[in-house]
Amino acid sequence: MDKIFNNELSAQAYNKVRAMIMSKELAPGQKIVQDKLAETLGISRTPLRSALQMLEGEGLIESIPRKGVIVKEFSDIEIVEIFDCRMALEGTAVRLFTNHARPSEINDLRKLFSPFLNGGIDDSAYQQADAKFHDMIMKGSGNGFLHRLFQQGNLLVCMDLIGLLRLPDETLPEHMAIIEAIEKRDPDLAESLAKEHLDKTKQLILKKINE
Repeated sequence: MDKIFNNELSAQAYNKVRAMIMSKELAPGQKIVQDKLAETLGISRTPLRSALQMLEGEGLIESIPRKGVIVKEFSDIEIVEIFDCRMALEGTAVRLFTNHARPSEINDLRKLFSPFLNGGIDDSAYQQADAKFHDMIMKGSGNGFLHRLFQQGNLLVCMDLIGLLRLPDETLPEHMAIIEAIEKRDPDLAESLAKEHLDKTKQLILKKINE
């Protein structure tokens, strides 16, 4: 019974700490003071340690010698590497999606961005729509192994932590162009636009690195 109880506490702690990281309540680069966090969550150190181990396995936190447990802060080079992976995986996924997506699935993509077409974009809401857009295409590719690779790499989780790197006014037309290419059943164009969309952000980071 104690083991089951501890597992439940660990799961609750995992969900709460993960939410704190995603909301930036625990900010990138911030040290996690385990005694204080355990007190905040109203649990002992044991389930918290289990939760932190799970979060470290996801790449959301890291243990650094002589520093302790830190919320993951991505370097510019790591962000570039993430975009390289996304270009490879999402380029293939959007091609597959274009070939067999149902009209209802394409319409669902449009619905994600329809609230933003008349301006007044809320960055947080847009970021959620952006993440959902890319995940829907990965899921809709019909290639389960490809989607699992995407999930195992926690690529969208990484992007949630990093935040928006370009303004919605720039990326919204790019998203809509990808959707139009999918509607036209043009896999070459859809793949090209998807890769170009990601590469523009990658080049922005590279420019920052080289300045």
